[in-house]
This record gives sequence, structure tokens and C-alpha cells, in this order.
Amino acid sequence: MSLLNITIVGGGACGISAFIEFFLQLRIAQLHKKISVTIIEENKEVGKGLAFGTKQPGHILNTQADLMGIHFTEPAHFSDWLKEHDERIGHEVVDNQGEFNAFTTRRLYGDYLKEQFEHYFKLAKNEGMQVEVIRARAVSVSEKKQGYEIVLSDNKTHQCDYLVLSPGTPVADNYPKLEGKENYFGSPWPSAPILEIPTDEDVAILGSSLSAIDAVMTLTDNDHQGKITLYSLDGLMPRVQAEDPSDYRCKILTVSNLHKIQREKLRNPTVKEMLRLFMQEAELHDGKKIDWDATDRTGKSAKQLLKKDIEVARNGGDALMNVPLALRYESSEMWKMLDETEKLKFKKWVGNQWNTNRHCMPLVNAERVEKLFSTKQLRVNSDLTDVQFDTKSGHFNLVHDDKTTSEKYLINATGPASAVKDMKSELIQNLSASGMIEAEKAGGIKIHTETMQVMRKGKTCHNLYALGHITNGLLLDVNAVWFNVKTIGNLSRHLINNLTLESTI
Repeated sequence: MSLLNITIVGGGACGISAFIEFFLQLRIAQLHKKISVTIIEENKEVGKGLAFGTKQPGHILNTQADLMGIHFTEPAHFSDWLKEHDERIGHEVVDNQGEFNAFTTRRLYGDYLKEQFEHYFKLAKNEGMQVEVIRARAVSVSEKKQGYEIVLSDNKTHQCDYLVLSPGTPVADNYPKLEGKENYFGSPWPSAPILEIPTDEDVAILGSSLSAIDAVMTLTDNDHQGKITLYSLDGLMPRVQAEDPSDYRCKILTVSNLHKIQREKLRNPTVKEMLRLFMQEAELHDGKKIDWDATDRTGKSAKQLLKKDIEVARNGGDALMNVPLALRYESSEMWKMLDETEKLKFKKWVGNQWNTNRHCMPLVNAERVEKLFSTKQLRVNSDLTDVQFDTKSGHFNLVHDDKTTSEKYLINATGPASAVKDMKSELIQNLSASGMIEAEKAGGIKIHTETMQVMRKGKTCHNLYALGHITNGLLLDVNAVWFNVKTIGNLSRHLINNLTLESTI
């Protein structure tokens, strides 16, 4: 009798968290000798992926350690691991706010992920479970009478009964005409290629969010002396993580009050209603009225805003940061309450402001960026409208602020793609073209948000699941490890329940 097989496409943080939880639950249910698990991962080291495989000291987690645990319902596992391995950490813990609130380098977190995977992979084998890692890239998937067939980059195929799509964070394919051009880098990840840029050359970076900050850190970690210019649509940089954030609890913008709208008006809340509650909550936080026009950051000096943000961070943050932070455990549930049209309105009206205040840079990196501003090595240009490659000069022409600037080296750090059509992934594009997945208008693919099953034509796919960034439209916080681990727990329970039922039939 052949074993049923669960295959996980992608061996990054989500993939190994899923593997570990599958093994634990299968072992507890005494199904571990009836089920085999396969991980398909092209990188040499399972668990690290692009972001956590970095070797750069300036690449720092944007979330404190006590929320980075890879195990379901154990968010503090990573911070506990840090304390247990204090002797080997050295300078990898930065911007330390205490044993539980430390910010660490991504490379250290990558070591943690790799160690957790190797431990449970070995344990699974010792317990008699068949597990394997296929070192290849999944290219396409076709549905068979029972299960799926995956075509791999080495031209081999792999059969499975249950398939979990966990391809990681997809690079954006938003400037396809620039691909292949000399001195163009389509992503800041991995960092090795951009270190080939001569240190005395000027560099342009597309974007001004966290991905762009990572690119800046890569260059300056390696003693880059040339000028660095960020070009983006709005010129907004991330705000700065509060050094000692207040333990604020929301009283007005709550899931309960949004449910009250549903109950009384027999409809979902609107973005306008949510924003009204947010403004009331922020003013309650500050204990006074807020001049909301003054909070608009567009068109203002990035250098001056950063200077003020660092001061605010050192004093515990402000309402615009602390309220979104306080909502981190409820924001996804609130997002689910919005109709699709309201989700699109949110992204259009306040998406950039939300990201700027919610996804902040660590204080230690903010201080480094401020120094770059002060030495005039770094500047930020907004209102980017076009980027073209000049074949005669071999330079890139960037149109912004009603003028054109020529740059020799260009790094695309605009961040991950939201829409399926913009994802630079052969697998995702093939899945979309074949109808295996359906695009969600708000971003990512259609899924059942409680079980993580892929949905097609309004129906759930019994044995096809998805995790991480490709679910970004229906699940708001897919860039947060703790949130993805939570969804993995839901997925695991659903899948194990199905397997338990099948084993009794």
C-alpha cells in the first residue's frame, strides 16, 4: 500500500513551519507512518530563502524577537532560543529592548530556522516517517485524477496527494522592459549581485520602503562611497520602531464595534466608518484633538521627517504608530469584514499611509539612514513617473518632479508584488494561466481564509492549499511571521482532520 504524500512547494519560513506542524500533528495522530512529506526547495539551505539567507549585518528583522517564533501558538520561541544560545549570538542582536523585545539580524534568524528544520527533519526520520527534500524549482502543476503532478526545473516530475503552495515573497515584475539591461538589478535579494557595483559609483534605487532601506544597508555595510538616491511614487520612507512602545489597548476601533455595525446595519463596515473609528481611537490615545491635515507626509522632506520620527521613536511612538501596532492581532479579522470594493478603496486611499506607520524600520537602521542624509550621501526623490533605458548612453533615465535624471546603476527595491499578474514567478504565472489559481482583485489569489484552501470558481479545492504572500489580498498581515504561523496552524488542523477521516474510511 503506497503512502499518501503531502508536498510543500517552498522551503522558506512558511514552508518549514508547515512541515514541522504537519509532522507533530501526524505523529500525535499516529498517522506519521501512513503519510510521507516532501519539500521542494531550490536553495541549498532549507529555511533561509532570500531574506533570511542574507549575510549582511545591516539586514535586521523589522519585528521584535518575541513575535518571530516558528512554532504554532509559541510566538516567543525565537526569543527563548536567543536566551538559550546567548554564547553564540555575539553582535547579532541589535537595537535590544530587553530579552523578549530584541531585534536581531536576519542572518541569525535564518540560522534559527535552519536549526529548527534540521532538528525536526531528523526527528521525523527517527520516528519512522518518510520525509525528503527535492532540490529543484517547481515550474508548473497539473491536476490528476487523484492529486497533482509537479513539473520540476530539472525536467523531472513529482506526484503528490496534497499540495501546499508556499513559494515565499514574489519579486515584482513591474519594470519588465529593464530586465537584462546592463547595471540593472531586478531585486535587492539576494544581495551578492549588487555588491559588484563599484563602491565609488552613484546608485539609484527604485522605492523608498523597507526593501529600499535593505538595499541601502547592503551598500553601506560594504563601505559604499558613491551617492545613493531613492526614487518612488510618494517619497515616503518607513517610520521608526518605537524604542519602548506603549502597551496601548484599543477601545474604539475594535472587532466588537465593527461587528456591531454588521449587527445593526445588516452589512459590512465601510472604509470611511473604519477611518472614523481610527481617528477617534488616535485622539483617545493622545488625549487631545489631532490636526489631521498636519499628519499628511506627502511632499515633505524625507530627511526632516526621519529626524522627527527618530525623536518620536525614542519617546515611545505616537498614535499613528501605536494604534496600528495595537491592532496587529485584530487587523486581519477587521480586513475580512470589508467587502472587496472596500478593500480596494482602503488600498487606494490609505494603503501607503498604513504601510508607512505599521511597517517601520528598526531604530538602529534609522540612525544610520539619518547619518547618510547628514553627509549628503543619501537623498529621496518623489513623484516618479517613468523609467527608461537609454541604449546610447547605457544609462537609465528616471522622470520625477517634472525633470529627468540619468543614472548608471539601478536597483529595483519597490517591494513584493501584490497582484498575481505582477509576480515574477514562473510557477505562479503557469498556475494562473492554467486556471489552477484565481487572482483576487485586492491582491494575491482566492483562498478560504479559515482553512487556507485554494478556491476556484467559488469552490474550495479539497487538497490544494496556499500560504504566505500569495494570499495577501484576503489576508492583510502576510508579511508577519507570527500571522503566517497562525494560518499554518489552521491549515494543519484542516488537513490532518481530512487525513484522519480518510484513514478511517
